[in-house]
Amino acid sequence: MGISSAGIGSGLDVNSLVSQLLQLERQPLNSLTAKKQTFNDQLSAFGKVKSDLDAFKTAVSGLKLDMDFAAAKATSSNTSLLNATATNTATPGSYDIKISQLAQAGVRASAAQTDSKAAVGADGTFTLSAGGKSFDIALTASDSLETIRDKINAATVTESGKTATQSLAKASVINAGTSAAPQYKLVIASTKQGVDNAVSIDAALETALGGFTQTQDAKNAKLSLNGLEVERSTNTITDVVDGVTLNLASADSTKTVNLTVARDTEAITKKINDFISAYNKLASTVNSQHQKGGTLEADNSATSVIYQLQNVFNDPAKIAGNDLNYLAQVGISFKKDGTLSLDSTAFTKALETNSGNVVSLFTDTERGFAHRLYDTASNMLTNDGLVDSRIKGLNSRIKILDTNMERENVRLENMETRLRRQYANLDSLMGTMKNTSSYLTSLLG
Repeated sequence: MGISSAGIGSGLDVNSLVSQLLQLERQPLNSLTAKKQTFNDQLSAFGKVKSDLDAFKTAVSGLKLDMDFAAAKATSSNTSLLNATATNTATPGSYDIKISQLAQAGVRASAAQTDSKAAVGADGTFTLSAGGKSFDIALTASDSLETIRDKINAATVTESGKTATQSLAKASVINAGTSAAPQYKLVIASTKQGVDNAVSIDAALETALGGFTQTQDAKNAKLSLNGLEVERSTNTITDVVDGVTLNLASADSTKTVNLTVARDTEAITKKINDFISAYNKLASTVNSQHQKGGTLEADNSATSVIYQLQNVFNDPAKIAGNDLNYLAQVGISFKKDGTLSLDSTAFTKALETNSGNVVSLFTDTERGFAHRLYDTASNMLTNDGLVDSRIKGLNSRIKILDTNMERENVRLENMETRLRRQYANLDSLMGTMKNTSSYLTSLLG
């Protein structure tokens, strides 16, 4: 590049001259930069609209199926005896339950030894079984209570060609005596509750360890449900009341626990509120961006998102056999500011007194509001939909601007090089003329 400092021969301020000329020439580039910033701002704003629309689509998707309105709640009258949870498949009803016995795991303890590390003389392969499965442990005469414990806990079983550490029984060594007079015992407990899961110990191992005592009997849970006697191997019972898990906490056959299974209106109302909140957030984003001075003030694509959804809200369902046509009839209505609100009392009442029609108002595959709103949002979010097309359009404009800006930068760089070269030549010429003038003056003087 040519001269980049003040002229040496003429005193010209080359930098200042070039800078002033380039400043004028930069105006087209500055204009392009400003346009790019505007498009980037619009792209960011539309990204928020897209994100909020996608969140609305997700929220409304949770209202498309009959099962979405089948949330159930199980309530126990005495949680110190019984707790329960219900799934969507639970049928509303009331049950009287008496718990006479809790399930428990069986526990067996060996004869006492004064030293847990001393060899017990058990030599050979011994089998332990529980719940219809078994595993072997290989012992030597030098094994102690502690090493036998470790071998039991590390034993493996093979099922369907896969080998894994056994989970039938858990062994431990406890001191049933004192530190001065220890009484160490090998304790083997079933890992699962119930009579069928009790641990069976190889008779030869029992003999080698001086016999085993049953310190806790394996028991099944016993209860009556509406007079029907029920017995299970666990305190967590899933197959007595459809869709309900019973968790037995304590046994007292003299007390009756009332279990009520009912529609969980709170859970359903929460889904409705989530749907409303998602729509209101989308509407707020669009309104703030489209208002005067907003990033999308002149962009009707954003408001079109809301208009398309509002068209669905305003279009009556007209479902055959259903006397409900609008969401406002079940407590969901628009406020003056264009946001949705929920009258939870009205919604709960409608759900309790007209459940089938309320549900189909959302879930009917042809005319249900949830399906139509979901489809409308999905269409706007597809590759060729309203939102994606607008985003692609903005990205295309930005790409064109980038090309033009690159071209402008090259033009300005070339111009700067040319100007500096020209001023360098001028500076050199003026310097030569100055020297010639000085020389002539000296001759004439």
